Amino acid sequence: MNRSEFFLPILIFLLLFSACEQESPFPEDSLILSNVNLLTMEDEEILTGQTVVIVDGLIEWVGASDEAILPDGATVIEGDYYVMPGLAEMHGHIPGAGQGRQYAEDMLALYVAQGVTFVRSMAGNPLHLELREAAERGEIISPRIMSASPSLSGGSAPDVETARARVNEHYEAGHDLLKVATGMSLEVFNAMADEANALGIEFSGHIPFSVGLLHALEAPYGTIDHLDRYMEFLAGDPEDREDPPTIWFGYDLTPQVDEARITEAARLTVETGVGNSPTNTLLENVFNPDLSTETMRQWPGMDILPSDMVQNWSERVNEIRSVPEYDPEQARRFLEIRKQLTRALYEEGPDLLLLGADAPQIFNPPGFSVHRELEIKIDAGLTPFEALRTGTVNVGHYLGEENLTGKVLPGFSADLLLLSVNPLETLPFGHAIEGVIRQGEYLSREEIDELLEEIRHRLN
Repeated sequence: MNRSEFFLPILIFLLLFSACEQESPFPEDSLILSNVNLLTMEDEEILTGQTVVIVDGLIEWVGASDEAILPDGATVIEGDYYVMPGLAEMHGHIPGAGQGRQYAEDMLALYVAQGVTFVRSMAGNPLHLELREAAERGEIISPRIMSASPSLSGGSAPDVETARARVNEHYEAGHDLLKVATGMSLEVFNAMADEANALGIEFSGHIPFSVGLLHALEAPYGTIDHLDRYMEFLAGDPEDREDPPTIWFGYDLTPQVDEARITEAARLTVETGVGNSPTNTLLENVFNPDLSTETMRQWPGMDILPSDMVQNWSERVNEIRSVPEYDPEQARRFLEIRKQLTRALYEEGPDLLLLGADAPQIFNPPGFSVHRELEIKIDAGLTPFEALRTGTVNVGHYLGEENLTGKVLPGFSADLLLLSVNPLETLPFGHAIEGVIRQGEYLSREEIDELLEEIRHRLN
């Protein structure tokens, strides 16, 4: 045997031993998702056998599990899980101080329990600013909070001078955007919009009756919510019409709608870059004659909410459906037009359609209703991937955080869902949530169940 033949096996052994002893590049306090199925939201592919390394609330590394070198002492979560970005509720609500801080925190925790890791709260209160900071510090179980101002309406901003003052007041208080409600005159609205644009603060929400869709697009809004004033545009903006109660959202104009204008409405919207959060589940709950209040009371999450709240919702829906103006067939067409418009908005501008359910409003428990909104988007013609995009990737686009929010890639926020089902094949999937990660903090299924039971006990 020559010297090379003698030393070769020893060299191979030493190389293998060295590889086995190679130090991990990640710290010992990393959170590791090992050997999982991954939907990054870059595309529709499910990647199998993947490992995700989370450090200090951010995704540090993503790759094949057989290439991962894990540190000793890390928290490792392993199982036949599907991992995807957390969802967003882009038209949600947080209770105000009048209902108590604990109640507000319970509603925020419900969002998280159903995989909602970002909420845009669309009716501001000083308490929300405190909660936003507490959530950011990880002191409460909460999604990341984007706080709109208290509503700007004909009541809170009755004249130009007051409107400008309110804009500055809410800006200086630290609200992330302005919530526009109803009742403002065109002159007052223009003053509000001018002041907001000068300060660089977004305004979004409802469109006052005096303003109309086209002027709102030109203003421009950040997002239009509930598809407000689209029915007026589709019906040709009829003159001499009084503004009906807010919840009707143009239902009365259904017989006059020209469906050929749907594509034009979507195109005009996308040209201005204005986003949309349709909140279709809210309108389905109110108008769909095939959904009885008895059926909706049995939906997931309803048993957690206060019984008097659920009873009030039942009475309101039954009252709306009992008035002479309500017609089941007209309601069905109204809801179908909304679905057509939702689909057209996505086709014209895939980045601009957002996921929002308007929770906790009529039969929309926080978090739980987001999954129903996803289901309705699929009924409208979106694919499961497209529907999920409205609550993940598109949120990053809206926030200007395309490299931070809405995907499972290195450098992105560690706001994630662990599911027992493939989210592209099973929607809704609220029942299949096995864990939630918010800012890198892991909440297991067992912890979620305990949390829900605690909230149920407090609220009932």
